[in-house]
Amino acid sequence: MRFLLLSVAVFLAGCATQAPHYYALQAPALAFSGQVSSGQAPAGQESPRQAQPLRTDYVIKVQPVLIPEQLARPQIVISTAESPEVMPLNAALWAGPLEAQIRETLGAALASRLNVLDVSASEFSTEAPVWQIYFDFQRFDSIYGQAIRQDAVWRTAPLGMASGVKGQVCSAQLTLPVGEGMGALVAGHRQALEHLAGLVAQTLPWPQPASAPAASNLPQGLIFRGCVS
Repeated sequence: MRFLLLSVAVFLAGCATQAPHYYALQAPALAFSGQVSSGQAPAGQESPRQAQPLRTDYVIKVQPVLIPEQLARPQIVISTAESPEVMPLNAALWAGPLEAQIRETLGAALASRLNVLDVSASEFSTEAPVWQIYFDFQRFDSIYGQAIRQDAVWRTAPLGMASGVKGQVCSAQLTLPVGEGMGALVAGHRQALEHLAGLVAQTLPWPQPASAPAASNLPQGLIFRGCVS
């Protein structure tokens, strides 16, 4: 414990003398330079997936996300497992409002997994049925040098769907170990959000019947607490 507190103290002392660094939750876009005549990616890089036609029977819309009040600030807020104290870092800032970054990350991950259009930030109207998805993050903890934890509740609400289609409220907890450094913390949160998006996609009750995933099939660190109608 003393070593961890010392590491945090050293990190904070360094932050006090540094220019601000900005961190984004969204995954960086993959860029390939040059031409690959064989259709394969260069060594060490994954081959890009061939684009599939979008589903047109529905779209998704992630509504504005709720987060704990103490995190709604430009600074990344860290803590330690041994203390209730939280520490905003003036030299480690989110690249944009945290709520908006969480929303964009979840929307992109859900759209990719479901192969549908994400209209979360669009002003265009659509005649397609819409799954509206509301997220309430009751915890979004960054435990420096140890772990990240997210406790999320989400609600799905159908819009323009058949009368028999109903939404539900679900809950999950995610805890992932991380190394030291702000990059590791942000990457841990990003990975947890991608795991959460996979769970949300699996539990949507339409157009396929929802399935309750077995604990053994979930990514390590993800606990699904269930859904209620």
